[in-house]
Amino acid sequence: MLLATTILGAAPLVIQTSAMAQSQPAASASQSISFNIPPQSLASALDAFIRQSGWQISYSSALVRGKQSGGIRGSAAAGTALHRLVAGTGLAVKIGAPGSAALVGPVDGVTGSVDPGNSTALETITVEGEEGAWGPVNGIVASRSATGTKTDTPLIEVPQSISVITADEIKARGAETIKEAVNYTAGVHVGGSSASTRAFDNIEIRGFAPTPLYFEGTYLPYIGDLGGSPQIDPYLLERVEVLKGPSSVLYGQNYPGGIVNMVSKRPTDTPFHEVVAGTGTDGRAYGAFDFSGPVADNDAILYRLTGVATRTETNIDYTKDDRLLLAPSLTLKPDEDTSFTILSHYQKDGGVPDYQPLPYIGTVEAGPFGRIDRDLFTGEPAYNSYDRKQAIIGYDFRHRFNDVWSVRHNAKYISVDDSYRTFFSGGYVETDGVVDYSKMKRNAIDYSSDNQVFATETNLQAEFSTGAVEHTVIVGTDYKWFRNDYTGRYGFGNTPLDVFNPDYGSYKEPTVGARWDNRISQLGIYLQDQIKWDNWILTLGGRYDWAWQTDEDLLTSTVAKKTDGAFTGRAGLIYLFDNGLAPYVSYSTSFMPYSGFDGQNNPFKPTTGQQTEIGIKFEPEGYDALITVSAYDLKQQNVPTYDSLTFLPSQRGEIHVQGVEIEGKATVFDSLDLIATAAYTDSVYSKADDGTQGNKVRFMPPVNVSLWAKYRIEDGPLSGLGLGAGVRHSSSGYGNDANSFKYPAYTVVDAAISYDFGKNNPDLEGLELNITAQNLFDKTYVNGCSNINSCFYGKSRSVYANLSFQW
Repeated sequence: MLLATTILGAAPLVIQTSAMAQSQPAASASQSISFNIPPQSLASALDAFIRQSGWQISYSSALVRGKQSGGIRGSAAAGTALHRLVAGTGLAVKIGAPGSAALVGPVDGVTGSVDPGNSTALETITVEGEEGAWGPVNGIVASRSATGTKTDTPLIEVPQSISVITADEIKARGAETIKEAVNYTAGVHVGGSSASTRAFDNIEIRGFAPTPLYFEGTYLPYIGDLGGSPQIDPYLLERVEVLKGPSSVLYGQNYPGGIVNMVSKRPTDTPFHEVVAGTGTDGRAYGAFDFSGPVADNDAILYRLTGVATRTETNIDYTKDDRLLLAPSLTLKPDEDTSFTILSHYQKDGGVPDYQPLPYIGTVEAGPFGRIDRDLFTGEPAYNSYDRKQAIIGYDFRHRFNDVWSVRHNAKYISVDDSYRTFFSGGYVETDGVVDYSKMKRNAIDYSSDNQVFATETNLQAEFSTGAVEHTVIVGTDYKWFRNDYTGRYGFGNTPLDVFNPDYGSYKEPTVGARWDNRISQLGIYLQDQIKWDNWILTLGGRYDWAWQTDEDLLTSTVAKKTDGAFTGRAGLIYLFDNGLAPYVSYSTSFMPYSGFDGQNNPFKPTTGQQTEIGIKFEPEGYDALITVSAYDLKQQNVPTYDSLTFLPSQRGEIHVQGVEIEGKATVFDSLDLIATAAYTDSVYSKADDGTQGNKVRFMPPVNVSLWAKYRIEDGPLSGLGLGAGVRHSSSGYGNDANSFKYPAYTVVDAAISYDFGKNNPDLEGLELNITAQNLFDKTYVNGCSNINSCFYGKSRSVYANLSFQW
């Protein structure tokens, strides 16, 4: 966490605290204790010193980057031991209040450590908890993550592009779904059917969809664009993390574009309470609460209880969404090296979602009767409905045996029971070759899905040195079991609808067209070593998976079984310059089992993916900022394709994606938040039997650009006022595999205003108003097409106002 302080009357110095206050009493500067800290990086040595002494150390992460410590073994006074750790680094130790100190650069010509007896106390030292990979982030710039390595690692040390959307950013932009949270993320696209409904979080990364979603590292079940997946409310989360590129080496079967991992709020050792009340456009009513802290003042037992209740309509006629959510969690901490956390939540969603595909003529292009109103409801008020019940319960156990060995074990059970009744477009009515551009054919769907996931993982971590080389090694195993019990009712060629003068009430109930019971199990073992030598970091990882799949068609009483195995790996190299630049290169692979049979009645093999990525990360010294520039070459093989003559399926297809991404997040002068992203994605069917070889992949616009800024006034009569604005641009893209038509580019503007009442009135400390607007100018636009009969209007202007109080 970056803070400002004044040292020896000098100019303000930005510093970062290195750890939370320990539960054990801090040793005095002269108290002799036993240390066992081998030679390693200075940052790691300081972490070990804090654990062994109970001290609190303040320093800038940029200040210690690339520096090595000679370590210390044996008994020594805490103050003396700290000076020995930094000896030869060119940094100075400043002893402050009992049990605290700061590291600073050369002061008044001092180039080495300062003798404890001659040290000068800091005028101000503010000590707070350092950001951890599984904890909260103060502001919009995260510095650490576990999604990319399954260890608590600085983002600048991960040789792969990772974007972190913090809870503060989610709040500032007013995101109410995960796909809204990632709207300002390079290489991520949310458009068309994915953006058209609030009920599901369908996301594309680097040209591939669907993007697998993970909650606390556990896969969330998903069966298709229309649902069957749990939806995690952003209010439950500390952060949303986007790992771009193949991720099978740590997570098993996955599509090669990347994953989205959601990190939940956990019990805190400091009491925390918040209540939120909100309103907004389309009759929005919102309420939430979040309480946490020790149970009965016992620091060994911590709790958290979070809840959400919301109801809103949308701009589309007859549609609405409602949610009730309760999430209790409990942490047991018998000592500073052990924790056992139980995480759970129950959620009930209902209403009428707004999935509204419309024909190309009448949306992108005006038809003979003009353009269709974006508020048109294409379903039936008496038919359309959605209901979802989801529950998650699990635990996370962690224990550190000593300064080298630690273990983490977790398990989760996820249940999703949902049903969805809706209509989708079948194109315009055509009679004797004459198209009626006022009447749209409709197809009805009614499905119910019962999805269940059980997942467990155990890994052992070792942190040690072999001479001047440091290692962070994890070896682990994970297992997941997924069951999907599905019943689908379909009514193709249902009653047409006059799209310019709709008359509801006439439709036919669909009939059963599919029933299946699918089960997938996966067992994986993996090994990873993060190797540090001087300023070099080499990350090597390998994994082998076994996957078992059983597909039972309950209508035909047929069962298909298959077993797949695959090795995946990753190798990455990064160099940390002292000025904060970190160029890197990496290679990673993925695999994904695929259901079905080819034209020779052979089960489909898993699809495979490979990516080569080069880039540079920049964490400028003295600033709360992280900038990533990356370029990648990504392929997926064994893609099913259909012969243009025989129409028989085979797996000779391949998708080739090349791209460049730029993403920067910064907080300047503690008052201005900046986010800037740009991505170019060239996604091509590089091999195909159906005549599409060489065509661009549909539904993936090549250019996406976004910019967000929010300024907070810190002084004067307007102190506490915050003003924000953002712009999102997406280029045109192809709406079908044949590349015969395109949907247009669009640009929308978002805005935000906030006010912290406590800035000018201490009696109102903790009271804050946040007002956010998406599509501020209420632009009517099409944000994607998936075929000629399925184009989707973008979200209309939505204004949300939330009043929160924290104490």
